[in-house]
Amino acid sequence: MNWILNYAWAIIWAILMCVLMFMPATELPSGNYFCGSDKMVHCGSFYLLTTLMLFGSAIQTKRRAVKMKTMSIVFFIAILFVAITELGQMYFTSTRQADWWDVFADMVGIGMALFSFLLFYSPRAQYQ
Repeated sequence: MNWILNYAWAIIWAILMCVLMFMPATELPSGNYFCGSDKMVHCGSFYLLTTLMLFGSAIQTKRRAVKMKTMSIVFFIAILFVAITELGQMYFTSTRQADWWDVFADMVGIGMALFSFLLFYSPRAQYQ
């Protein structure tokens, strides 16, 4: 039960992402402010999701998480979420479609979050 509190922000963000990704395209704002704005939204949303999962992992382990193990687990969970959302858009919505460029943008966001974690995470500072 404690892990739900530690990962609460990641869970809330994942639910919000699912709602927005499966919402009919006609109910969303046009969003084409400039070329590629949709891909930036994908990249940013998966960057935030991955960062929140990494943050939850750091809290869960009281900042004693092993970097590579944590990064590997979060990477596979994020990839699974990418697959679920894109396949869901392909098979369960009529106004949305799966796109390989969306998958690429999602992967870039995940990679950016993992790289940030690799650079900035320090297990030395302990939570009390």
